[in-house]
Amino acid sequence: MKRYDIGIHFANDLEQDRPMDRDTWLREVFPEWGTYLNRQIEAEKVEKGKLVLWWFGACSFYIKTPEDANILIDNYSGPSVYITYEGGAGPTRMNGAERQEWLRCNPHVIDPWAFTKVDALLSTHPHSDHCDIYTIKPLIKNTKCMFIGPPASCKMFAMYGAPKERILQMKPGDRYNVKDATIKATKSTDFCALRGGEVKPGKTIDEVALNYLIETPSGNVYHAGDSSYHDYYFRVGYENNVDIALINCGNSPPSFTDKMSFADAARVANQLRAKVLIPMHYDNWAITEGDPAELEAIVRMKYPKLKTFIMKWGGRFEWPTDIDKGRYEYPRQEERARPELSWEYGDKPRIKMVVE
Repeated sequence: MKRYDIGIHFANDLEQDRPMDRDTWLREVFPEWGTYLNRQIEAEKVEKGKLVLWWFGACSFYIKTPEDANILIDNYSGPSVYITYEGGAGPTRMNGAERQEWLRCNPHVIDPWAFTKVDALLSTHPHSDHCDIYTIKPLIKNTKCMFIGPPASCKMFAMYGAPKERILQMKPGDRYNVKDATIKATKSTDFCALRGGEVKPGKTIDEVALNYLIETPSGNVYHAGDSSYHDYYFRVGYENNVDIALINCGNSPPSFTDKMSFADAARVANQLRAKVLIPMHYDNWAITEGDPAELEAIVRMKYPKLKTFIMKWGGRFEWPTDIDKGRYEYPRQEERARPELSWEYGDKPRIKMVVE
């Protein structure tokens, strides 16, 4: 159903008798951003020598290149979640909690059913907010994308109905080319992913989780998934060129560690020798929510050569154009103003102004 287009402040008389029920409300209001961002991304033409990223919240990034490679990573279009120790989720197994409520904080800024041009969906590990049925099902139907991940994620892709020929299982060191981009799998240090009930004892980290380096002629992006701090990232930075590091962080509550601390996220970016650090995952779960200003302060104090860029939901980062901007700001649209037509100060004002 098409979303109903109505001015927020100027509902007209036709609204009086318009039918309204819960299903109508959900279709017209949800997702909160409608298809605005989907259409913006699809229309984007990336200039040669540049690279564009959009952040959908959590660990979800969309990467687009000059030759129109469209890569989506760890997208989550799901709700708040309720997990139990008996269900086997990693965090409850780590601290022994009988149950936890993971309340989703970030809005849905994209419509997963409106994607049409995705070339590859990458999953870092099989947790539901990184290997998401609400994203996978529409991508199976509406795109020709490849579904890429470690064995555990690939098992989920197949379970959700992805055709066998569209599933690519990777291990550290494997590469896959998408137009002018190369997806390189690297080892993950997401030890929490090993502790979930969906993972059988004896599994290795390579079977469960991967990190990715997206290499393009314009610049390289490293996505660390839900990894914990490890000195292994010095090797990654030593052997690869990393321009942009996407690193999870947040305030893990006492009793279990799910996200990196802001200090450890900065350490990882420094180990990677990254030029820009974009934090992620601190924003979407209330139980581990954090303030990225803490990260900015740490980086200023300890790693002055490292840049930080703090995104907002639905925000856009262009490499290398935005390297020194620091924080994303939503467009204010002042360039669209037509002062000569203003009712207040235009050539033919329709409202008489009284200045006392």
